Amino acid sequence: MAEAFAGRSDVSVGFAATGTSLLIALAVFPAEPSPRGALVLPATILSAGILLLPVARAIRRSPQLLHAENLVAFGFVFWLLLDLIQGAYDLEDAADWAIRDAFIAIGVSATAMWAGVAGRPWPVPKWLAEIATKPMDTKTAGRLIPVCFLIGMFNYAYAVNFDIPVMFSYLGEQRWAAPWGRAQLGGWDAFLDQVQYFGYVLPSLTALLIARSGFSLQAWMSIFASGVMLAFLSQGGGRRIIGVTVGAAIIVWIQAQQDLKVRKLTIAAVAVVGLLAGMQFMLNIRTVGYEEFAFTGETDYDYLHVDDNFLRLAQVIQIVPAEHDYVYFQQLWFTVIRPVPRVFWPGKPIDPGFDLPSIVGMKGVSLSTSIIGEWYLSYGWLAVIFGGWLHGRLARTVNTLREKEEFHTNPIVYGLAVMILVAGMRSMQDLVIMSYALVAWWAANRLAQARKAPTR
Repeated sequence: MAEAFAGRSDVSVGFAATGTSLLIALAVFPAEPSPRGALVLPATILSAGILLLPVARAIRRSPQLLHAENLVAFGFVFWLLLDLIQGAYDLEDAADWAIRDAFIAIGVSATAMWAGVAGRPWPVPKWLAEIATKPMDTKTAGRLIPVCFLIGMFNYAYAVNFDIPVMFSYLGEQRWAAPWGRAQLGGWDAFLDQVQYFGYVLPSLTALLIARSGFSLQAWMSIFASGVMLAFLSQGGGRRIIGVTVGAAIIVWIQAQQDLKVRKLTIAAVAVVGLLAGMQFMLNIRTVGYEEFAFTGETDYDYLHVDDNFLRLAQVIQIVPAEHDYVYFQQLWFTVIRPVPRVFWPGKPIDPGFDLPSIVGMKGVSLSTSIIGEWYLSYGWLAVIFGGWLHGRLARTVNTLREKEEFHTNPIVYGLAVMILVAGMRSMQDLVIMSYALVAWWAANRLAQARKAPTR
């Protein structure tokens, strides 16, 4: 009871700090926010408020340090404010009032997220609870690693007729050069793309093995398998995929420790820095390939680039509803039907009724507005508040996987679930797509149980 009260008290600190920092940031908000670097101070102030509670928990080495809401709070800063803090680019393509409203939307959504964390969690879905309660000992993890590796790599091998040297030759090429790349609208071959989700859990399995048995031969083999899998996942250029898989592994490794010593937290922090550096390297080579990048040494980014999410959020606010009506439930419907194969539904919508690239005069690109922009597109400010609160409720529910004793033997489910929520800050689509990793983990567990079942 005391721990639950302390948790609610902590959440009220997060709520108050975020709301207060938003007000302070608005007080110093510049009259001309569009020039590059103009929003460094307001963005830094708002980020400090959003991250106050997570940082305080880290300093205290609180048992709640790994709670999902802390990572979601970092997601707000990473996906929407980090570019502004670095003074990364100008915002000339959006009106000043829309830039200010976009800034307010981030603060309001983050405040609502902390409000959503309060209260009792929702029930964990039965299928998720089932795999989370399955003990994950070293033997079981060792059994799953080759299964997940072989299934995860199948599509890459199949695309080159199982010519392994040719398959490896595509590593380091630009993202669309490999034969396993797919178009926006997939056919029957889209089913093969799904098997790579089995590979998403390999780094987490490796982290669990290292934490429990050290750098044994089995652990080194798992490290090799994870490295190969990550190399091929990286070739596609999807940085969020690497962020989810490696981020989940870091969380799993921390959870598997007996205590949170400063040295171990430092190791985890270094791993996060390495992850961010790797993601930046992916960005530099994904359109030109490694050889050309190494030859020229040129990059378009002199900062840790994330996405133009803030600018696109401001543009959505400027356009909707002045020039384009809200899409209402079309955005949610577009997200919900994402798993339905197009071969079974040729007329499946290709957008939620709003195409930002064409509206702003861009072709052949996809623009991310963050999940905040998608909520605003649905129904304005009420949807922004609801979306932030919903993310908080999901984070509170995911915490159950860490708080209850019966889930402690299988930390991989929690690690993946948390990183899915963080990736979901980028878009509703990513929230759904990244969730496939949990489905793959469920399937892998079923396969492992089938192999252990006694024969009659």
